[in-house]
Amino acid sequence: METNLAVLVDFENIAAGTEKEGLGRFDVEALMGRIKDKGRILIARSYADWGRFARFKQALLMSNVTMMELTSHGMQDKNRADIAMVVDTLELAFTKDYIDTFVVVSGDSDFTPLVLKLRELNKRVIGCGTRASTSRLLIQACDEFFFYDTLVQRQSQQRSRRRPPTAGKQ
Repeated sequence: METNLAVLVDFENIAAGTEKEGLGRFDVEALMGRIKDKGRILIARSYADWGRFARFKQALLMSNVTMMELTSHGMQDKNRADIAMVVDTLELAFTKDYIDTFVVVSGDSDFTPLVLKLRELNKRVIGCGTRASTSRLLIQACDEFFFYDTLVQRQSQQRSRRRPPTAGKQ
């Protein structure tokens, strides 16, 4: 039986982490490709103020990720995306019995109680975040965790192997 997945992306966290750690622009397609290896993605949502992240919209659309708009109104909006993501995740856990695995893309330790609750509800949880910005608490709470850094490094190595040798080199 195939695993049914719900993917929930704390976009502001993961995009900031990739930039801060020098990993380049966040690669939505690489992430979703890796997650597809885990099962059938039935729901994919990403949370952010899309006015600030407009350059990512096309890649998200091409990867069939629904963008949940959380427009900022000032400094008080720090946890808006986190709260919206938690509320949606719990709603999915209680109303969509056919979702057996949740993929939480964030490094934020604030999601640790959510992960523990999902596991209590007999849901499998896969986490993904950047190596330097991810809380150890979140990593340990998940059933499985993979680092975005490793994913993009593998992709880079695969691309370099596929390139033909440069003409004229002897």
